Amino acid sequence: MENTPLLGREREYNEVHRFIEERLSLTHCKSLFVFGACGCGKTSTIHRAMRRVTHRPMAFDKAAADAANKEKRSVKGGNEENSPAAKRQAVKRQREENNNNNNNNNNNNKSSMEEEEEGGAANGRVSLSLEDAFQESAMESTALIQGLGKQRRVQCHYVNCADMSSQQLCDALASSFRTAQPRMDIHTRELMQRIETLPKEMTASKRRQKNTKEEEEEEEDRDNMSILSVVGKRKGTTSSTTPLHIFALDEVEYVRAAARGVLTALSALSVELSSQLALIFISNQRELVHVPHMLLKELPFEAYSVETLERIGARIVASADFTNAERQDVQLSPGLIAYIAKKAILEYSGDVRQVAAMCRRLVYTAQQELQSPSPTQRAAVQMEETPRRYSTASSVSSSTHAGAVNSAISPPAALSHTHMNINNNNKNNSKNVNNKNTTPTTTTVVTLAQSQKVLRGPAAVSDHVFTYVSNMPEQMLYVLSCLVVLAQRQQRDKQLAQSTVTGVPPPTRRSTHNNNNNNNNNNNNNNNNMNIHNSLMEPGTFTMRAVHRLYTALMARRRFPAMTPAGIAAAIDGFADVGVLTRPQKRGGDDVFAFTTAWPTETLTRALTTRSDGAENRLAEALQELAVIVGV
Repeated sequence: MENTPLLGREREYNEVHRFIEERLSLTHCKSLFVFGACGCGKTSTIHRAMRRVTHRPMAFDKAAADAANKEKRSVKGGNEENSPAAKRQAVKRQREENNNNNNNNNNNNKSSMEEEEEGGAANGRVSLSLEDAFQESAMESTALIQGLGKQRRVQCHYVNCADMSSQQLCDALASSFRTAQPRMDIHTRELMQRIETLPKEMTASKRRQKNTKEEEEEEEDRDNMSILSVVGKRKGTTSSTTPLHIFALDEVEYVRAAARGVLTALSALSVELSSQLALIFISNQRELVHVPHMLLKELPFEAYSVETLERIGARIVASADFTNAERQDVQLSPGLIAYIAKKAILEYSGDVRQVAAMCRRLVYTAQQELQSPSPTQRAAVQMEETPRRYSTASSVSSSTHAGAVNSAISPPAALSHTHMNINNNNKNNSKNVNNKNTTPTTTTVVTLAQSQKVLRGPAAVSDHVFTYVSNMPEQMLYVLSCLVVLAQRQQRDKQLAQSTVTGVPPPTRRSTHNNNNNNNNNNNNNNNNMNIHNSLMEPGTFTMRAVHRLYTALMARRRFPAMTPAGIAAAIDGFADVGVLTRPQKRGGDDVFAFTTAWPTETLTRALTTRSDGAENRLAEALQELAVIVGV
């Protein structure tokens, strides 16, 4: 994701650079608060922006580069390039290549700008393509950071705060200091020492709360005097060579409860040392209660729309590593890319990473099918294995790529679900066709079920309950937890309704009010009425209103931002696409749906509990809270 374009986040990318420029000029002392849904490109955009302005490589990138170098060395099996002379030569060659590339880019930019000024209006170019948009956004971001790094240096850091204690978080920040800048100046060393002593200061402040009010006032006066003296000294001694350290703290909502005070202390320290420290908080939630709102500058990442995901998927497919011959043979239709975008919206809450993974998986499948044996050979093997499906060789097309099926085999499916067209002009394969009277079709299609097979895998959904639950987004898992707890409550209510206080099933009473002449008809009617009553009390049937009410209560209890009713309806549709629920049906003034037999309630409960063991969110706690709300 880091090597790809910004994926529609050019505005946010420029806002991050604008924030860094404001902190360099000391316009304000606020921290940047980045929030948005999972998979909307927050972390990747922040990484790209910080890599553009950092003076030295980040410790996060150094660790990834070291791991990659170890893998390369293990593959090569030798240490030929580890000598100092070889390293110096490699650095020299890299510098020469960079200088040549910069000169060529400058010349090309000048010539292209002159040509565009002269011939742009004559050519009548009104709308920009997707690549032009990415290039223009890159030019805008370049213009924003022209002033960065001339007067002062910027050193960026990245730390993931998930499941960290206060001491672990401060140690990670100090380790990032040491890794990124081995030779620190005096101001950076003092800043690192201040961060390392934050847990001890927090413990001491908790102890001071037990003192009397007079002692607290005296200590506060002393602290204020010491802080003012320190700030006055630093104002006079801070030089222009001291870098501005920017820390990006990711997943701050998953930090441990005891470490939340460190976030508050860090924000206060960034205000006190505004010329040396700046913070960027990254969260999936809309609120950051540990830091005062007046000290935050918000940068929301809106969720991707279907059209944006379609453009991203089309660009990923267009940038696939195909040869010229393969590009003529393989053509992915926009219908399939639109299906991928809608699938990502419904099942993954618009996660752009899932769109990229599915598009690359389809491209990889097409490449593998192109390298497979000829279609006629595969058709002969399939005729031997399944003779009923392929009775004649004339029904087999001369081209079958990427799991595609000939349109002559299933014309209704081809007319209703056309998602991928693959053209093949191989003349050698056309000679092997037995039927010479009819010309073989060169267009093949993939139906909806087969495209789902390519996207999800060949196995059935019911065999991979744990896998699908582990890949679901967080909000859909909360909705699924509500459904599971409601089903458990309905199961308990049904058991209570079928037994009396003594545990004996209640007798039927309707047959006693009928005449003796119509006993048989009345018995049949009573049996039908009991069956209808039992079907109404059957667990696993829900209404949209009940699910929304329970979900809202859970989000209010956990103090999480809740989805709208439209979002819950989209989640229910996503579960129906996977096969967990039936399609909602209108009954009266509400939508009614139920669990399918492919996903048992017990299996879903075990899958949710298993996912919560090693995941960031605690679904077991959510199930317990739902049980308390419902009264199970």
